[in-house]
Amino acid sequence: MSATYLYKPTAEFARKLERIQFDDPPGHARILKVIDRLLENPDDADGTMHGRYRGRLKKYVGRNDYRLIYAWCHLCLKANKKYEAGCQSCEAISDNSVIFFDLYHKGDSTRVYHGW
Repeated sequence: MSATYLYKPTAEFARKLERIQFDDPPGHARILKVIDRLLENPDDADGTMHGRYRGRLKKYVGRNDYRLIYAWCHLCLKANKKYEAGCQSCEAISDNSVIFFDLYHKGDSTRVYHGW
């Protein structure tokens, strides 16, 4: 793995990824490939989130599979740390980091609190 950016998963993200590794090994492999691509080019998002993760980036893994919710620290800094409150300690994380917040199957998206 020759990632340009640093991988920083939250505890929730790491827990869900571990669960998927057990429940859906092929899905886990696809997720890891997408994470590697995002660490090479974090700007390759499929859009931004609304609700609980408002402003965070999203990336689909496959057409009907999983969704990754992440932030690219460089963009947050350009936005004057607009989303800093929802992150881990901003000062302790390198500016070239990509923080992965959540991961879920698109079929389970109704379980995610959207805050509407």
